[in-house]
Amino acid sequence: MASDDHFKHGINLWTGEPNKPVFYTEEMRKRLREIPKPVPDLMMDVVKYPEFLALRLYEDNFIQYTGIKKEMVIAYIDRIKKLIESYGVRCELEGVPSEKIL
Repeated sequence: MASDDHFKHGINLWTGEPNKPVFYTEEMRKRLREIPKPVPDLMMDVVKYPEFLALRLYEDNFIQYTGIKKEMVIAYIDRIKKLIESYGVRCELEGVPSEKIL
């Protein structure tokens, strides 16, 4: 690897370290789908950004859960985030307004 390849993904502005390449492989997708959703109507997408992957949650969808269901959804999201991070990829959470009204 050429020394200039080391910096081709840019610098992390928070740590000053070189950014790692971001990838979302077929293996990662399969492993994520092996984890059962705690509720069947949970809307969540994996979104690729240049520096990280994001778990996109739709606020109107998430807000409907209360009590134990909300705790189960949060535990599920945490488990998905940790799985992605186990591949050496930074993972963030992203909340956006839902595209449709519930």
